[in-house]
Amino acid sequence: MKRRILVVGLGLIGGSLARAFNRLGFEIHAFDVNQKSVEMAIKDGTVKEKIEDLEDVEDEYAFSFICVPVLESIGILEKLSSKIKKGIITDVGSTKAQICQFAIQKGISNFIGGHPMAGTEKIGYEHSSDTLFKGAYYFVTPTDINSRNDVEKLKELITSIGCRVEEIDYSLHDAITGVISHLPHVVSAGLVNMLSESSIFCKFAGGGFKDITRISSSSPRMWADISFSNKEVLIDLVDKYIDLLTNFKLNLEENRYSEVYSYFERAKLIRDRIVSDEQK
Repeated sequence: MKRRILVVGLGLIGGSLARAFNRLGFEIHAFDVNQKSVEMAIKDGTVKEKIEDLEDVEDEYAFSFICVPVLESIGILEKLSSKIKKGIITDVGSTKAQICQFAIQKGISNFIGGHPMAGTEKIGYEHSSDTLFKGAYYFVTPTDINSRNDVEKLKELITSIGCRVEEIDYSLHDAITGVISHLPHVVSAGLVNMLSESSIFCKFAGGGFKDITRISSSSPRMWADISFSNKEVLIDLVDKYIDLLTNFKLNLEENRYSEVYSYFERAKLIRDRIVSDEQK
Protein backbone atom coordinates (compact mmCIF):
# COMPACT_ATOMS: atom_id res chain seq x y z
CA MET A 1 0.00 0.00 0.00
CA LYS A 2 1.40 3.37 -1.05
CA ARG A 3 2.05 6.11 1.52
CA ARG A 4 -1.09 7.95 0.48
CA ILE A 5 -3.77 9.37 2.75
CA LEU A 6 -7.21 10.57 1.69
CA VAL A 7 -8.78 13.39 3.70
CA VAL A 8 -12.48 14.08 3.15
CA GLY A 9 -13.23 17.54 4.54
CA LEU A 10 -10.49 20.15 4.86
CA GLY A 11 -11.74 22.23 7.76
CA LEU A 12 -9.77 22.89 10.93
CA ILE A 13 -9.37 19.21 11.88
CA GLY A 14 -9.10 17.74 8.39
CA GLY A 15 -6.70 20.46 7.31
CA SER A 16 -4.55 20.02 10.40
CA LEU A 17 -4.39 16.24 9.85
CA ALA A 18 -3.42 16.81 6.22
CA ARG A 19 -0.65 19.20 7.25
CA ALA A 20 0.65 16.85 9.97
CA PHE A 21 0.70 13.78 7.71
CA ASN A 22 2.24 15.75 4.85
CA ARG A 23 5.03 16.79 7.20
CA LEU A 24 5.70 13.09 7.85
CA GLY A 25 6.08 12.41 4.14
CA PHE A 26 2.65 11.07 3.22
CA GLU A 27 1.11 12.05 -0.09
CA ILE A 28 -2.22 13.70 0.66
CA HIS A 29 -5.27 13.59 -1.60
CA ALA A 30 -8.33 15.58 -0.52
CA PHE A 31 -11.99 16.16 -1.20
CA ASP A 32 -14.10 19.04 0.07
CA VAL A 33 -17.35 20.53 -1.19
CA ASN A 34 -15.65 23.88 -0.63
CA GLN A 35 -13.15 23.60 -3.45
CA LYS A 36 -11.33 26.74 -2.32
CA SER A 37 -10.08 24.86 0.74
CA VAL A 38 -8.53 22.14 -1.42
CA GLU A 39 -7.04 24.72 -3.79
CA MET A 40 -5.46 26.53 -0.83
CA ALA A 41 -4.00 23.24 0.41
CA ILE A 42 -2.60 22.41 -3.01
CA LYS A 43 -1.11 25.88 -3.35
CA ASP A 44 0.70 25.65 0.01
CA GLY A 45 1.99 22.16 -0.79
CA THR A 46 -0.08 20.22 1.76
CA VAL A 47 -2.29 18.37 -0.74
CA LYS A 48 -0.94 16.63 -3.82
CA GLU A 49 -4.19 15.87 -5.62
CA LYS A 50 -7.78 17.10 -5.51
CA ILE A 51 -10.57 14.53 -5.66
CA GLU A 52 -13.39 15.94 -7.76
CA ASP A 53 -15.98 13.25 -6.91
CA LEU A 54 -15.93 10.54 -4.24
CA GLU A 55 -17.39 8.16 -6.80
CA ASP A 56 -13.99 8.34 -8.54
CA VAL A 57 -11.98 7.29 -5.45
CA GLU A 58 -9.68 4.32 -6.05
CA ASP A 59 -8.48 1.71 -3.57
CA GLU A 60 -5.01 3.22 -3.23
CA TYR A 61 -4.99 4.77 0.25
CA ALA A 62 -3.33 3.36 3.34
CA PHE A 63 -5.66 5.54 5.44
CA SER A 64 -8.78 7.58 4.71
CA PHE A 65 -10.01 10.20 7.18
CA ILE A 66 -13.63 11.36 7.20
CA CYS A 67 -13.58 14.93 8.58
CA VAL A 68 -17.09 16.22 7.99
CA PRO A 69 -20.00 17.12 10.33
CA VAL A 70 -21.13 14.00 12.21
CA LEU A 71 -24.54 13.75 10.55
CA GLU A 72 -22.81 13.59 7.15
CA SER A 73 -20.19 11.02 8.19
CA ILE A 74 -22.28 7.90 7.67
CA GLY A 75 -23.12 8.84 4.08
CA ILE A 76 -19.44 9.45 3.35
CA LEU A 77 -18.48 6.15 4.99
CA GLU A 78 -21.02 4.31 2.87
CA LYS A 79 -19.51 5.78 -0.29
CA LEU A 80 -15.88 5.20 0.67
CA SER A 81 -16.41 1.64 1.93
CA SER A 82 -17.73 0.62 -1.50
CA LYS A 83 -14.46 1.82 -3.05
CA ILE A 84 -11.79 1.24 -0.41
CA LYS A 85 -11.31 -2.36 0.69
CA LYS A 86 -7.59 -2.60 1.50
CA GLY A 87 -6.84 0.56 3.45
CA ILE A 88 -8.15 1.70 6.83
CA ILE A 89 -11.07 4.13 6.95
CA THR A 90 -11.59 6.27 10.05
CA ASP A 91 -13.37 9.44 11.11
CA VAL A 92 -12.86 12.31 13.55
CA GLY A 93 -16.43 12.83 14.74
CA SER A 94 -17.27 13.91 18.27
CA THR A 95 -19.79 11.06 18.63
CA LYS A 96 -19.05 7.45 17.86
CA ALA A 97 -22.08 5.25 18.58
CA GLN A 98 -24.03 5.97 15.39
CA ILE A 99 -21.19 5.51 12.93
CA CYS A 100 -19.67 2.50 14.70
CA GLN A 101 -23.05 0.75 14.86
CA PHE A 102 -23.56 1.51 11.16
CA ALA A 103 -20.17 -0.04 10.35
CA ILE A 104 -21.06 -3.15 12.36
CA GLN A 105 -24.46 -3.51 10.68
CA LYS A 106 -22.92 -3.14 7.20
CA GLY A 107 -19.89 -5.29 7.99
CA ILE A 108 -17.40 -2.52 7.18
CA SER A 109 -14.49 -4.19 8.96
CA ASN A 110 -11.86 -1.71 7.77
CA PHE A 111 -13.60 1.22 9.49
CA ILE A 112 -12.28 2.21 12.93
CA GLY A 113 -13.84 5.12 14.78
CA GLY A 114 -11.63 7.96 15.97
CA HIS A 115 -11.89 11.34 17.66
CA PRO A 116 -9.08 13.83 18.35
CA MET A 117 -9.68 15.92 21.47
CA ALA A 118 -8.13 18.95 19.85
CA GLY A 119 -9.32 22.10 18.18
CA THR A 120 -9.99 25.78 18.63
CA GLU A 121 -13.03 28.00 18.31
CA LYS A 122 -11.79 28.87 14.79
CA ILE A 123 -13.14 27.08 11.74
CA GLY A 124 -11.81 26.50 8.23
CA TYR A 125 -8.63 25.32 6.55
CA GLU A 126 -6.99 28.72 6.95
CA HIS A 127 -6.81 28.12 10.72
CA SER A 128 -5.38 24.60 10.46
CA SER A 129 -1.95 23.73 11.86
CA ASP A 130 0.37 20.73 11.68
CA THR A 131 0.95 21.02 15.45
CA LEU A 132 -2.71 21.10 16.51
CA PHE A 133 -2.62 17.52 17.82
CA LYS A 134 0.65 17.68 19.72
CA GLY A 135 0.01 16.30 23.20
CA ALA A 136 -3.74 15.94 22.60
CA TYR A 137 -5.76 12.87 23.51
CA TYR A 138 -7.04 10.94 20.51
CA PHE A 139 -9.78 8.37 21.10
CA VAL A 140 -9.83 5.22 18.99
CA THR A 141 -13.03 3.14 19.22
CA PRO A 142 -12.53 -0.26 17.56
CA THR A 143 -15.26 -2.90 17.49
CA ASP A 144 -15.25 -6.69 17.34
CA ILE A 145 -15.25 -6.69 13.53
CA ASN A 146 -11.92 -4.83 13.30
CA SER A 147 -8.64 -6.68 12.92
CA ARG A 148 -6.13 -6.10 15.70
CA ASN A 149 -3.49 -5.39 13.08
CA ASP A 150 -5.54 -2.54 11.59
CA VAL A 151 -6.18 -1.04 15.03
CA GLU A 152 -2.47 -1.04 15.84
CA LYS A 153 -1.62 0.53 12.47
CA LEU A 154 -4.07 3.38 13.09
CA LYS A 155 -2.82 3.94 16.63
CA GLU A 156 0.78 4.01 15.40
CA LEU A 157 -0.10 6.59 12.73
CA ILE A 158 -1.92 8.82 15.21
CA THR A 159 0.89 8.58 17.74
CA SER A 160 3.33 9.71 15.05
CA ILE A 161 1.72 13.18 14.94
CA GLY A 162 2.14 13.67 18.68
CA CYS A 163 -1.19 12.40 20.04
CA ARG A 164 -1.82 10.43 23.21
CA VAL A 165 -3.96 7.56 21.99
CA GLU A 166 -6.75 6.14 24.16
CA GLU A 167 -8.52 2.98 22.99
CA ILE A 168 -12.08 2.96 24.32
CA ASP A 169 -15.57 1.52 23.79
CA TYR A 170 -17.67 3.77 21.55
CA SER A 171 -20.57 4.04 24.03
CA LEU A 172 -18.24 5.05 26.86
CA HIS A 173 -16.64 7.57 24.52
CA ASP A 174 -20.00 9.27 23.92
CA ALA A 175 -20.72 9.39 27.65
CA ILE A 176 -17.32 10.96 28.38
CA THR A 177 -17.47 13.56 25.61
CA GLY A 178 -21.04 14.38 26.59
CA VAL A 179 -19.80 15.50 30.01
CA ILE A 180 -16.50 17.16 29.13
CA SER A 181 -17.33 18.63 25.72
CA HIS A 182 -20.95 18.56 24.55
CA LEU A 183 -22.71 19.84 27.69
CA PRO A 184 -20.11 22.63 28.17
CA HIS A 185 -20.89 23.88 24.66
CA VAL A 186 -24.60 23.93 25.46
CA VAL A 187 -23.95 25.81 28.71
CA SER A 188 -21.57 28.26 27.03
CA ALA A 189 -24.10 29.05 24.31
CA GLY A 190 -26.78 29.55 26.96
CA LEU A 191 -24.66 32.09 28.81
CA VAL A 192 -23.98 34.01 25.61
CA ASN A 193 -27.64 33.89 24.55
CA MET A 194 -28.55 35.55 27.86
CA LEU A 195 -26.71 38.66 26.65
CA SER A 196 -29.26 39.11 23.88
CA GLU A 197 -31.63 40.54 26.47
CA SER A 198 -29.70 43.81 26.48
CA SER A 199 -26.86 45.31 24.48
CA ILE A 200 -25.41 46.81 27.66
CA PHE A 201 -24.51 43.28 28.85
CA CYS A 202 -22.44 42.75 25.72
CA LYS A 203 -20.67 46.06 26.23
CA PHE A 204 -19.28 45.06 29.61
CA ALA A 205 -18.60 41.36 28.98
CA GLY A 206 -14.96 41.13 30.06
CA GLY A 207 -12.14 38.62 30.17
CA GLY A 208 -13.71 36.13 32.54
CA PHE A 209 -16.93 35.92 30.54
CA LYS A 210 -15.02 35.69 27.27
CA ASP A 211 -12.85 32.88 28.65
CA ILE A 212 -15.76 30.75 29.81
CA THR A 213 -17.71 31.30 26.57
CA ARG A 214 -14.85 31.11 24.05
CA ILE A 215 -16.14 27.83 22.63
CA SER A 216 -19.39 29.48 21.58
CA SER A 217 -17.52 30.88 18.58
CA SER A 218 -17.32 27.34 17.16
CA SER A 219 -19.37 26.23 14.15
CA PRO A 220 -23.15 26.27 14.90
CA ARG A 221 -23.69 23.58 12.24
CA MET A 222 -21.14 21.27 13.85
CA TRP A 223 -22.61 21.64 17.33
CA ALA A 224 -26.21 21.25 16.22
CA ASP A 225 -25.19 18.01 14.48
CA ILE A 226 -23.29 16.79 17.55
CA SER A 227 -26.25 17.56 19.81
CA PHE A 228 -28.59 15.39 17.77
CA SER A 229 -25.99 12.69 17.24
CA ASN A 230 -25.49 12.35 21.02
CA LYS A 231 -29.11 13.20 21.82
CA GLU A 232 -29.92 10.66 24.54
CA VAL A 233 -26.70 11.27 26.48
CA LEU A 234 -27.08 15.04 26.22
CA ILE A 235 -30.74 15.07 27.32
CA ASP A 236 -29.78 13.11 30.45
CA LEU A 237 -26.89 15.47 31.20
CA VAL A 238 -29.03 18.58 30.70
CA ASP A 239 -31.54 17.17 33.19
CA LYS A 240 -28.76 16.59 35.72
CA TYR A 241 -27.40 20.10 35.17
CA ILE A 242 -30.85 21.60 35.67
CA ASP A 243 -31.13 19.64 38.93
CA LEU A 244 -27.75 20.99 40.03
CA LEU A 245 -28.74 24.61 39.35
CA THR A 246 -32.15 24.10 40.93
CA ASN A 247 -30.49 22.84 44.10
CA PHE A 248 -28.08 25.79 44.07
CA LYS A 249 -31.02 28.18 43.68
CA LEU A 250 -32.84 26.51 46.58
CA ASN A 251 -29.79 26.82 48.83
CA LEU A 252 -29.61 30.54 48.02
CA GLU A 253 -33.28 30.99 48.74
CA GLU A 254 -32.96 29.16 52.08
CA ASN A 255 -29.76 31.08 53.01
CA ARG A 256 -27.72 27.87 53.33
CA TYR A 257 -24.30 29.48 53.19
CA SER A 258 -22.34 26.29 53.85
CA GLU A 259 -24.05 24.50 50.94
CA VAL A 260 -23.35 27.37 48.55
CA TYR A 261 -19.76 27.49 49.77
CA SER A 262 -19.40 23.74 49.20
CA TYR A 263 -20.74 24.13 45.65
CA PHE A 264 -17.84 26.41 44.76
CA GLU A 265 -15.30 24.56 46.91
CA ARG A 266 -15.92 21.22 45.21
CA ALA A 267 -15.60 22.85 41.82
CA LYS A 268 -12.29 24.49 42.77
CA LEU A 269 -10.80 21.23 44.08
CA ILE A 270 -11.77 19.28 40.95
CA ARG A 271 -10.66 22.05 38.56
CA ASP A 272 -7.30 22.42 40.35
CA ARG A 273 -6.73 18.67 40.11
CA ILE A 274 -7.48 18.70 36.38
CA VAL A 275 -4.98 21.51 35.78
CA SER A 276 -2.39 19.79 37.98
CA ASP A 277 -2.74 16.52 36.04
CA GLU A 278 -2.26 18.38 32.73
CA GLN A 279 1.05 19.78 33.95
CA LYS A 280 2.52 16.37 34.87
